[in-house]
Amino acid sequence: MRPDFLRTYALSPENPHGLEGSDMFDALNVNKLGVTLNMKHPRGVELAKRLAFEWADAVSENFAPKAMRGFGMDYGSLAAERHDLVMISACLQGQTGPHRNYPGFGSQGAALSGFNFLTGWPDREPVGPFATITDSLAPRFVAAGLAAALLFRRRTGRGVYIDLSQVEAAVWSLSPWMLAYHLDGSAFMRNGNDDTSGRALVHGAVRCAGDDRWVAVAAWDDDDVERLTKVAGDDLTAWCSTRSPLEVAESLQAAGVEAVPVQDFGDAHDDPQLASRGHFVRMSHPFLGEGDYERNGFRLSNGDGAYRRSAPTLGRDNAFVLGDILGLSEAEQEQLAADGVLD
Repeated sequence: MRPDFLRTYALSPENPHGLEGSDMFDALNVNKLGVTLNMKHPRGVELAKRLAFEWADAVSENFAPKAMRGFGMDYGSLAAERHDLVMISACLQGQTGPHRNYPGFGSQGAALSGFNFLTGWPDREPVGPFATITDSLAPRFVAAGLAAALLFRRRTGRGVYIDLSQVEAAVWSLSPWMLAYHLDGSAFMRNGNDDTSGRALVHGAVRCAGDDRWVAVAAWDDDDVERLTKVAGDDLTAWCSTRSPLEVAESLQAAGVEAVPVQDFGDAHDDPQLASRGHFVRMSHPFLGEGDYERNGFRLSNGDGAYRRSAPTLGRDNAFVLGDILGLSEAEQEQLAADGVLD
């Protein structure tokens, strides 16, 4: 498959989280081709290699290192047959080091990189960020790395191998905290909604009218505090408690105070700013039905970046990939299916 690193989540008012079961696969694989290859079968590996050698612009994978070596599709093996190969590996802890073969997931990556230590309340256990933070951060680095590598090959004719560790990418994302520790040994820990830098005079989430509704407010200097007081009085909590998050945010923003509603996924789905940019695209899936798909956050001047179809079902594009791309006849495809190569 050609890699597609646009991270999406299928959301709807009926399913505001959009992260359950098959929905998540569907949300993360929009526009992709899907082919089923049994990598325990020699012919399955052979077909995967043909795609890498004859068709793909690049190879991307995030197995633990031993998996690709077991397939004979590690960089050394593939580059021996395609010298201009561009490949990126993005497993949890990279291709080297004593923990390289640990097949962990994003929740462990969040803990290992320090995110869990920073997220939560100081008198309670670490809660960690929502979902799998390293699985969400790493693809951004992967996309940038692949773009640079493909440009390098275009200019030089040489291939590139990129070894990306999800944990290291996450640690890099916490550079301000790492720098503070390096400079003076400060080990900031989870502190609720307080400003760990100590610069803000007011900083936090304040409860508003409604069930579990909040607004985030920040005042950085005396002038900010004065503007905040003119609008909300001396008791910000009481003032917010009778108003909606949007009403509070708009009133404070008009006065020059930083404030935004704390939105849940349902709010994001109905957000007028996102709607004006066409952030959600309505499409239909053959089994899951209609749903709204989240587009990437950027727009291109020479393309609409539109989604054309939902994620593939198992084997949906076998005929196209094997026939149109690899040139196999229908009889050959039928034989592959009979032999279990497409299981």
